[in-house]
Amino acid sequence: MSAVKPNLQGAFSGPSLESTAGIGALTLPGFLDEVTQRFSESEAIVFDDPLRDGETVRWSYRDLATNARKIAKSLLAAGVKRGDSVAIVMGNRPEAVAAIFGAGIVGAIAVPMSTFAPAPELAHMLRKSSAPVVLTQRQLLDRHFAADIESIRDQLPSLRTVAVIGEASWNTFLDAGASVPDSDIDSIQETVTPDDPALVIFSSGTTSEPKGILHGHRSPSLQFWIQSQLFARHASTRTFSALPIFWTAGLNTAVGSTLASGGCWVAQEVFEPGEALRLISRERVTEPYTLAHQTAALAEHADWESTDLSSVKCAYGKGAFARHATVTPDPNWVMPVGYGLSETCAFATSYRSSDSREQVRIGSGRVLPGVHIRVVDPDTERVLGVDEEGELVVAGATLMHGYLGRPADQTFDADGYFHTGDAGHVDVNGIVHYSGRRTEMIKTGGANVSPAELEVALRACAPVKLSRILGIADKRLDQIVVACIVCKEGFSATEEEIKAFLKERVASYKVPKHVLFFDEAEVPMTAGGTKVRDEGLVEKILEKLGRNGGEQ
Repeated sequence: MSAVKPNLQGAFSGPSLESTAGIGALTLPGFLDEVTQRFSESEAIVFDDPLRDGETVRWSYRDLATNARKIAKSLLAAGVKRGDSVAIVMGNRPEAVAAIFGAGIVGAIAVPMSTFAPAPELAHMLRKSSAPVVLTQRQLLDRHFAADIESIRDQLPSLRTVAVIGEASWNTFLDAGASVPDSDIDSIQETVTPDDPALVIFSSGTTSEPKGILHGHRSPSLQFWIQSQLFARHASTRTFSALPIFWTAGLNTAVGSTLASGGCWVAQEVFEPGEALRLISRERVTEPYTLAHQTAALAEHADWESTDLSSVKCAYGKGAFARHATVTPDPNWVMPVGYGLSETCAFATSYRSSDSREQVRIGSGRVLPGVHIRVVDPDTERVLGVDEEGELVVAGATLMHGYLGRPADQTFDADGYFHTGDAGHVDVNGIVHYSGRRTEMIKTGGANVSPAELEVALRACAPVKLSRILGIADKRLDQIVVACIVCKEGFSATEEEIKAFLKERVASYKVPKHVLFFDEAEVPMTAGGTKVRDEGLVEKILEKLGRNGGEQ
């Protein structure tokens, strides 16, 4: 729980949990029991396992529950106690999901860790979580996690057990749990509450060591139930996603909310567009849940036009799937748009898939059940009202317990709110508007420019595959706005064309002073390939502009 019960004065609040239909058990084991009881024999997870030469693994809900209980017993046999951390260093595979629920069954804390992390970062996460047990796999692409962990084991005084799928240690781990009575784990599970610690998500920051974000059982469980409704998922839903489950989008939006509906998650361990197309077609996927760059890679693949995608119904607007010759989208479904962060375990605000296409273009949706948002003046912390721009601060049901190793009074304010560092406002209709990172706002000629606003606008620019907007120091204007553009394959654009496109959509002072074009390989990215490394990109901007230090 957060440090204090939030003060609701001046807050924009979502509906109460008590008045919201469709919310079930709010612990991870309770959630699993509930969906297993309702959808026992339905297919829950489909996975082509590289560790089994590509053999297709199909787990029903009963299989998922059975394997989660096996892992729970084995954790007890390995000496895991209530409140201990269980590190899970796996790709998107059924055992990773079972391990998260298995940890929850025995009151332990599941800590899914980035498979992109190099050994030093992995060591940091393992030290931070003090995990006595690591559950991992033999190989993922060219990574051998057991070898990485062995190389840093002398830095991990808490670590006792490493169990590796695909090696004898995994069977040894499971065999040790076989003698643990069901009654032992049942008695622990009965005492697990929604407020007990359950999950650590490590941030994927671009410049600092990842922060460990601790959530109680209520956070992911509630996100599962609510997001299932937001996306209008049901027992016939088949969701494809390669988003890693060590991210909240992968765990909650792709997997948990699909399970909440009785649907099936079609998993891919590492995104590869040709194989993804085959999976979507073979498994009759109804909803491909892909990031923009993944969708672009699918549409650019040689097999795109010849692939039967007729099962896809959840395709939005003029996107690639909606334009595919074999797809007939559901006209009543739109992609939910929302605002959230790892500290809120994903969405804090959102539209629903049933909202109109015109509506979802406005802001980031309404405050979700159990969530409270204030807008405050970042300098005075005065609580602001409707249509007043300030910092978004959040409290409520899915807010984290805190950061590992950081006191609560350094994390939450006196009224129990977490200060997000994001700028925005709430309009008269209760729609939350996110303007961008407050610390990223570009100050040019006395005005503020939001990089996020320009990047969102450029998503509708046909030639643009990737855009990043940065402020570069300038003696006269404080900063100037620079747009960095990667064009789609086969497309091109000029600086004048990009500026003209933006002039029709944003105020003139927001139009970038310079538009620079890059090959995709030139753009420096984080290890996970999902975020631009701004400090590296600034260096390249200065090289292209031929300036030193960014100042004129």
